[in-house]
Amino acid sequence: MTAARPRGSGSVDATTDLGLGAASAEDPTVRGRVSGDDGDASAEQETEPCPMVTAVNLDALSTDAGKPTKKLDELPPREADDEPAFKHPEQIGPFRILRLLGEGGMGAVYLAEQSEPVKRQVALKLVHASLRSPMALARFTAERQAMARLSHPNVAQLYEAGTTRDGFPYFAMEYMPGKAFVDYCNLKRLDIRERVAMFVQICQGVHHAHQKGLIHRDLKPSNLLVAEIDGQAVPKVIDFGIAKAVDQPLGDEAELTGAGAIGTPSYMSPEAFAANSDLDTRTDVYSLGIVLYELLVGVRPHDVSGAALVKLNASGRRPESKRLTVRISGLEETRVRAIAEERRMSKGELAEHLRADLDWIVTKAIAEDRDQRYASVAELAADLNRFLANQPVEARPPTFRYRAGKFVRRHRLAVAAAAMVLVALILGIVGTSVGMIKAAREAEAARQVSSFLTRVFEVSDPGEARGNTVTARELLDQAAHRIQVELQDQPIVRARLMRTMGGVYQNLGLYAEAVPLEEAALAARRAALGDQHPDVGRSLNALGTLYNRAGRYQEAEPLQRQAVAILERSLGPASPDLAEARMQLGLTCFLLGKV
Repeated sequence: MTAARPRGSGSVDATTDLGLGAASAEDPTVRGRVSGDDGDASAEQETEPCPMVTAVNLDALSTDAGKPTKKLDELPPREADDEPAFKHPEQIGPFRILRLLGEGGMGAVYLAEQSEPVKRQVALKLVHASLRSPMALARFTAERQAMARLSHPNVAQLYEAGTTRDGFPYFAMEYMPGKAFVDYCNLKRLDIRERVAMFVQICQGVHHAHQKGLIHRDLKPSNLLVAEIDGQAVPKVIDFGIAKAVDQPLGDEAELTGAGAIGTPSYMSPEAFAANSDLDTRTDVYSLGIVLYELLVGVRPHDVSGAALVKLNASGRRPESKRLTVRISGLEETRVRAIAEERRMSKGELAEHLRADLDWIVTKAIAEDRDQRYASVAELAADLNRFLANQPVEARPPTFRYRAGKFVRRHRLAVAAAAMVLVALILGIVGTSVGMIKAAREAEAARQVSSFLTRVFEVSDPGEARGNTVTARELLDQAAHRIQVELQDQPIVRARLMRTMGGVYQNLGLYAEAVPLEEAALAARRAALGDQHPDVGRSLNALGTLYNRAGRYQEAEPLQRQAVAILERSLGPASPDLAEARMQLGLTCFLLGKV
């Protein structure tokens, strides 16, 4: 017999997690890892107890389904020595047992071979002989019913179910000699977009379970396996052992679990920690959000996990989830570089990827208030697909600048062609408008011209166009020159137009050409408006951001600090402009290694 492994002892067999929660593992080809208590999801050692072997499984200690007897922080750990002696069988139904893959509190999983009607290897789960209570048998039977409902390429397939001669239920399912999801992505050094694309497949599998009326409740990397089938990586969701029916029990005897907190602490939603009986599919959205967080930055959003997280939640002091950019900025520089290299990118490229759409998506998925999360896993997957397609994501505020930038990235060639025509038109408009301004000397006309030209030029997110050359370059240079020369007596209008032209140059990756325009816009605003005007703060932030993108981090920092101070004084702490300036300053400090 293979004894159950003491908690916290090394790798956990990923296939074992089919329904046991974790235990000993003998096959090195199917091992995944469980992340440590320090929140370091890429650590090589396991320090977090497995969910169905320790106090995390409150429901297993209930007097009956729906009536937990102890609070989350009162339950003692289950030691390996508590396992009763049990002789492993040689044959179960039509399956010849090859070896034990792993065992835990609820039962054992074996690698078995079926000869007829087809020859194949299966993972066979058998309930422990010691668990003869009606509740335990009903739960195991309900798990079989749950698996029988599911038929999806991204969910492990149930092959057969039956009962031993002694009357104990078992089921045989697809054998997955794969790796835990995050481990696989790290081993293959998948980049951010490749990771997101594979994660979407997992969302599709979970959504299928939701459509069949099942909430998984224990989604974590070790319950998400990746197998290579015909040379293609195929992620699959496993372990519905603590799943919950959405609307009603799966059978006459019991739901898969009754009320009570159950799961893996680092991935449990706040309502699951609170043992809320009114769980819905958004609890799985939260767990998937934590997995996505870990997939992107190699750590989870909390500084604590495991037993420490259990105690904090029990005391009502749940730790705040940190945004992706904030979390990674708090790591040591060597660690950040290692995480970036694991994703085939530089430290700066990693920060660039994380500060935009993905940060918004993850933040929405792991919102403490479930009403603020995605309403379904399908919505989460849809937003990730929008990210992959360079479309505006629903998690982000739908500003014109943001949506325009997404449009430009999707239609670069068409926009470049249209830009040539627009620039020619704008040159004519500038000349005509300047004549009108000089003749009438009316400030209202100047504001109207400036507002119109700003709307024409405004584009967001310059990173995609970096380094591209466009045939409209000479026209842009002429426009920039005419704005500076012909609007000398309209400094406010001139500053706004130079700010806009600087943005256009940035969007084309022409940073050297953008710098003098942004500097001139700043000087004009200071001269006309004074040093403390909000527009001066905006120009300081714009110039600092430009220096940042051009790699001039030392010059960017003091400008961005001035911008933050001016905007905070003039606009107040709730200003979106102030939030943007603080984010840009944080990124610069991160790239300088100061955080």
